[in-house]
Amino acid sequence: MNLVLLFLLLGLGAGGVYALLGLGLVLKYRATQVIDFAHASVAMFSAYVFVNLRSTGRLELPWILLPHEIPIASAGIDVLPALAITLVYGTLLGYVLFLVVYRPLLRAAPLTKVCASVGVMLGLEAIAVLNFGTTSLATGPVLPSVPIRIASVAFPSDRLVLLGIVVAAALALLALYRFTRFGLATRASAENETGAALIGISPTAIATRNWVIASAFAALSGILITPISSLDPTSYTLFVVPALGAALVGRFASFPWTAGAGIALGIFQSEVTLLQAQVPWMPRQGLGDGVPFLLILIAMTVSARRLGVRGDPGTMRNPSLGRPTRPLATSIVCLVLGLIVLVALQGSFRAAFISSLITTCICLSLVLLTGFVGQVSLAQMSFVGFSAFVLSQLGAIAGLPFPIPALLAALTAVPLGVLIGLPALRVRGVSLAVVTLAVAAAMDALVFSNAAFSGGLGGRTIGSPTFFGIDLGIAQGHDYPRVIFGVVVLVVVVLVGYGVARLRTSSTGRVLVAIRSNERAAAFVGVDVARMKLFAFALSSFIAGLAGSLLAYDQGTVSSASFATFTSLTVLAIAYVAGIGRIAGAVIAGLMFASDGLFVSFLDAWLHIGQYQQIVAGVALAFTAIQNQNGVAAELAGEKGLALRIARLRDRILPVRWFGGAAPAPLRTRSTSDVTRTAAAEPAVAVKEEAGARNP
Repeated sequence: MNLVLLFLLLGLGAGGVYALLGLGLVLKYRATQVIDFAHASVAMFSAYVFVNLRSTGRLELPWILLPHEIPIASAGIDVLPALAITLVYGTLLGYVLFLVVYRPLLRAAPLTKVCASVGVMLGLEAIAVLNFGTTSLATGPVLPSVPIRIASVAFPSDRLVLLGIVVAAALALLALYRFTRFGLATRASAENETGAALIGISPTAIATRNWVIASAFAALSGILITPISSLDPTSYTLFVVPALGAALVGRFASFPWTAGAGIALGIFQSEVTLLQAQVPWMPRQGLGDGVPFLLILIAMTVSARRLGVRGDPGTMRNPSLGRPTRPLATSIVCLVLGLIVLVALQGSFRAAFISSLITTCICLSLVLLTGFVGQVSLAQMSFVGFSAFVLSQLGAIAGLPFPIPALLAALTAVPLGVLIGLPALRVRGVSLAVVTLAVAAAMDALVFSNAAFSGGLGGRTIGSPTFFGIDLGIAQGHDYPRVIFGVVVLVVVVLVGYGVARLRTSSTGRVLVAIRSNERAAAFVGVDVARMKLFAFALSSFIAGLAGSLLAYDQGTVSSASFATFTSLTVLAIAYVAGIGRIAGAVIAGLMFASDGLFVSFLDAWLHIGQYQQIVAGVALAFTAIQNQNGVAAELAGEKGLALRIARLRDRILPVRWFGGAAPAPLRTRSTSDVTRTAAAEPAVAVKEEAGARNP
């Protein structure tokens, strides 16, 4: 009993931090309708600033290459001055991020806001890695930690002090937003921007003030957790997952419920740690980290409260969609060009091109799910990793020629995709993004960290693919990388791209796009929305699983580090920047933006900038969300774009009559709001019109 009480009290530390982060997330959402996935990144950076002030007296600035340290004292400074400086620093950092990134997106589509916040998170995490390294830092106490004894159990008093801070913060926020003019103005602005503006309330000013307060909470959270958890960029950034769980229990509206859920979550995780030590059959790794996923899943599916949008109608549109005109001819051209590149390249550049092809396959799964159907997924690399590890288990099955093992491994990802897609039947948009992020974190903690499944730190070895005795592997003796393996990957990716293109132009594809445009209108004309959503998740997970099989063959050895939570975020980032609504966007993402892809490899060989790839991806993602939500591929597909010229050249080389069909006439661009109005007025026509409402 004493141990149970001890771990309960110790759990107040992590629970208090989850609660403070959750309160900040509620503040941001109530004022701006933004679920800020970068909220914990601000806390992480503030924690590094605080630690460096305490140890060296230097103030760290959030950039690289340029001087990023300002000496404030010749040695470390005391706790209270460091605390005050860090709170001001974190508040200013949040304010600058709001002005630069979030303020221009207040009336943007939910997907755009999600991608922008993911870009900020990736950028801050990458800057922290470059400036501070990845070694975990242990720090001294911040709050009074005099031992206290309760029922013969001794524990540090800082847990109770932290609990008092959380309770006081929740009550203060409750009073502020219920009994003051500022709180009333915040509620009015969130419910109806136009009406608030007519009576003299500035929605942007209200949003700015709330964001500043929330950033102060993030900085305070980062400071207070330093004595409780070792400081490193990745684990601190992932504190956003349990904080989101707490905020979801409070429905992004209630401060007391959010604070209570955060504290309860920390206590529950602590008690799970005790059970793992006492119960022999319980898993020894990841169970505590998987608890937030369960909380988020229950909160989202049981309450099924869809997070709304700002009261002002605004310009709520998704990224534009491409419309393939001649999929077969385009696939043939891509196959020929790919073969030429494979033969022309040598050594590491050929290996980089093969990696680009595999990344293209992963991004195609996002084009189908997020681009065509509008379902935001932050767990695609979980499908990829699961299939890769299953393929390693299938190595014991002898006599199965390629591609049977790869297909079997990819099929195992389908039930996982359907399972993750079940919440999509009740939630959508940013709510679904939260669920899939929690799934990715849970898979990383519970599955990929399980040595029995993933092989531990050494990973698992994958045998070479064979086709009736013919070795198709990437390496054979000193021959690496082999052209024949590149051809196998190229053929698979081209077939997948052709299949996605045919799906886009088919009646099923038009139904999926209609669901993205207006689920109610699609249901009105007889579309089984639930079944089609699950179909999209299943097909997307199969494509991702197929990419996982190719990745396993390419690497030879797969480990859990290749499929960590941040890899899914990076894949979404590069797919969105390249153009998540277009198949060409997946190709551009693989060739230009993949971390081990062809373009980055060329730049790294010439300019040695490979270490900055994640920063570039994060900044490019945020910039794309602000300036061009349609991505690079949409720019190339304009009336004077490169894609149109390439298409004309293709039509000269492979005339339409050779493969049948006809190239469609140019189509005018329409916004999603146009399609939504059409769907509401003429539901029977909406499914057909959405497919042809975009530029080729």
